[in-house]
Amino acid sequence: MELRQVASAIVVTTGLFAACTQIKDSSPPGVDLQDGGSGGDTSGQPGSAAGDGGDGHAGEPSSDGGAPAGVELSIWPTYAADPQQASDAQAVFAAVSVLSAGATTLTLAERWDELSGATGSPRTLAWNRIEAMAKPYRDKDGNVAFCIDVVDRQQSAWPFKNSLAEAAAREAMHRTIDELYARFAAQLTHLCFGYEVDRYLSVASSSDAGNLLDFLEDSVAYARQHVAHTERIAVGVAVTLGALSDPKNADAPWLLGDEAIAVYDALARGNDGLKSPASGAEELGDALDALANGSGLPLALWEVGYPSSAGSNQKAQREYFNDLFALVGERRDHISFVSVFSLNDRLVSDCDAEAARFGDEPGSLRSEARCAMGLRADGANKLAWPTVLSALARYR
Repeated sequence: MELRQVASAIVVTTGLFAACTQIKDSSPPGVDLQDGGSGGDTSGQPGSAAGDGGDGHAGEPSSDGGAPAGVELSIWPTYAADPQQASDAQAVFAAVSVLSAGATTLTLAERWDELSGATGSPRTLAWNRIEAMAKPYRDKDGNVAFCIDVVDRQQSAWPFKNSLAEAAAREAMHRTIDELYARFAAQLTHLCFGYEVDRYLSVASSSDAGNLLDFLEDSVAYARQHVAHTERIAVGVAVTLGALSDPKNADAPWLLGDEAIAVYDALARGNDGLKSPASGAEELGDALDALANGSGLPLALWEVGYPSSAGSNQKAQREYFNDLFALVGERRDHISFVSVFSLNDRLVSDCDAEAARFGDEPGSLRSEARCAMGLRADGANKLAWPTVLSALARYR
């Protein structure tokens, strides 16, 4: 079955699915999913919503005239890829499940080399998968938060072998931004360039680090000045929450754009075991203090979560979210976005592949922890699920 047919079938059933899983108080919706990744064939095909020339004219998107009054919340639509089912259909179903749980913003983070070819030409199958995932949100007047991963933790993720310092590299990114705006400008609320940029900078040569920072500055500027940009789209660069928590980084060169973007890491420095469940709220408080005394930017938490195993348990995971959302409630005026990682546990193979991007080995604590970050596993809700549902109802 083609992706268009799959997406159409799923969208047709979204109303019934949402009605069956409507949240009342803190009762969890009856979403019966498997665990983990975010599939989709990303091989390149001709075709572009921005046009062959990538001129960035994406029409006149509607605008809400400013940021939402409450904190915008989301859940990453992770799932365990079933080889017996089309990966695109599983990705769409996971996205619909998050929407049905009450999260009206879809979080998407895609490596740049999976989105675009060397010149910035769109990889159509990847964009079509993303379109299918976003359509239910568009139909419900929901939002999209999108991160273009120029780097992926310690790895480069650009779609060419040449340096980011070359003019062709910037032109390729401009075409990718054109494509994103052409498709999603009316739904976009957060545009992130990342991912966990400080991890890459920590292992890069001084030359490569400088090239990346210059490239990010150009990308952020282009996105903010784009003809399709609206005031409701906040643009920034994603780093670790630990980096933002450090007062030494008050004037860091990656503090660009409209908001600071942070990703929480449950592992202690040097991968020396898990942090305590209280660490999420502690780091968040430190980051908010550092921003208040420095750039003054609001904070978008692109990825927050804690494992339920790998040296932890479900009670510790619930404690993490209880503490985190208590602080979010206290300091919500300085927080623009919170995205929970994630809906479902994933396959070990997916987590092993992801661990490599951190510089870790397959089967490492990193891999085990990343695989246990879901709020659901094997079709069952974990103890933290009602806490997150309650936050979705309270802060949106």
